[in-house]
Amino acid sequence: NRRYLNDPLHYPLYELAEHYDVPVAIHTGDTATTNALVKYSHPLPVDEVAVNFPRVRFVMAHYGNPWIVDATEVAAKHENVFIDLSGLAVGRFEPEAFCAEYHGYLEHLKTWITYLSDYGKFLYGTDWPLVDPEAYLQLIRRLIPERHHNAVFCENALRVFPKLEKLL
Repeated sequence: NRRYLNDPLHYPLYELAEHYDVPVAIHTGDTATTNALVKYSHPLPVDEVAVNFPRVRFVMAHYGNPWIVDATEVAAKHENVFIDLSGLAVGRFEPEAFCAEYHGYLEHLKTWITYLSDYGKFLYGTDWPLVDPEAYLQLIRRLIPERHHNAVFCENALRVFPKLEKLL
């Protein structure tokens, strides 16, 4: 769909999410294909829908990467906006080697995660099958301080997606 998230065409979907009390997961950041337009996946339009639908929980998948700073601001501004940490690395990789090679990138992520300073905003995700889940889990464990692991890897998802509790 070549429309911005804040296009009124999508408003009935947000109204439906509000009615049924379900979150809306939104793809933000880089696209997986060359024929998709990244302008439609920038995280800033989430700001407008979060204002217009304050009772809907919005989850920005992929942390808006490469617009981490913008995604951080939108999540910081809105109680109803959360960040999914999926898709920050793809493919099969060895965590030690990845951390060494992409040290600057990971420090950038840590800086903005720390800046937000609200680990209740982050949810673990992998983007499987595009990534090896075990290697990705190790990578995200390095980004998130251990004292916040339970929140990021479990509690936040249950709070943002409360209907999951019945399925467990």
